[in-house]
Amino acid sequence: MTYAVAKALHIIGFISWFAGLFYLPRLFIYHAEAGERPASERDVLQPQLELMAGRLWKIITVPAMVVTLLAGTTMVVLWEGSLPMWLHIKFGFLALLVVYHLACGRIRLAQAAGRSQWTSARLRLFNEGATMLMIAIVFLAVLRDGLSAVYGVLGFFGVGVLLMLGIRLYARMRRR
Repeated sequence: MTYAVAKALHIIGFISWFAGLFYLPRLFIYHAEAGERPASERDVLQPQLELMAGRLWKIITVPAMVVTLLAGTTMVVLWEGSLPMWLHIKFGFLALLVVYHLACGRIRLAQAAGRSQWTSARLRLFNEGATMLMIAIVFLAVLRDGLSAVYGVLGFFGVGVLLMLGIRLYARMRRR
């Protein structure tokens, strides 16, 4: 029963955490683009976007990460037997996800302080990091075998390449 509750909390936390990680970089993009607007618009938009990003970070993204990590740790402690290889690989992707999460926190603080050097284009690329990590983690967790580890890693890089090509195509279409 305890394992099932931890698993349910892990899934709820994971979904909520990714909701925050998907939306937060969009707010960063809007903030960067608002910086290119006339002062009358910029002075309204940027503080509102900073407020939204701060609330999303403090109320959803960070607590959801904590729930995900605590529930996942509980599942590992309750795991019977040795941990399979796919789970070790998942831990590697999880470490990258935590780094991505912390990078979001730094960007948020830099934008709020008016010292962010991130352009809209760079933020659009950065925005795809969470998607790539989610795909790799979900495939590893669902398929759970040695082959899934290979597919997870290949999928991680394959999706990255496809996303970058899509972003470049979108940028070309916007310029026209």
